[in-house]
Amino acid sequence: MEPGVILPKHSDLYTRYKQVHNLPDSKNIWRAVVFLESWQSGHYLEIDGNGITGWAAGDYVAWNDDVEHLAANMGETDRYTLQLTGHK
Repeated sequence: MEPGVILPKHSDLYTRYKQVHNLPDSKNIWRAVVFLESWQSGHYLEIDGNGITGWAAGDYVAWNDDVEHLAANMGETDRYTLQLTGHK
């Protein structure tokens, strides 16, 4: 995520994922974000109303179904993460 980029609050629909895996709904779908670098000033993530900063490289957060989340980079450096999606 480049500096100045904001991903407003939303919940994922997993439309393509459900189609590819023939899932009727998203209740068993999980998403995780792995932080590839340690936190830097201006980097922000919010999951279900809980702000997340100060992470270390390798830390991760995960959520399921329709949890609202947002991300922003108000800093001066790119924010690198790895996004994983799966289901039970």
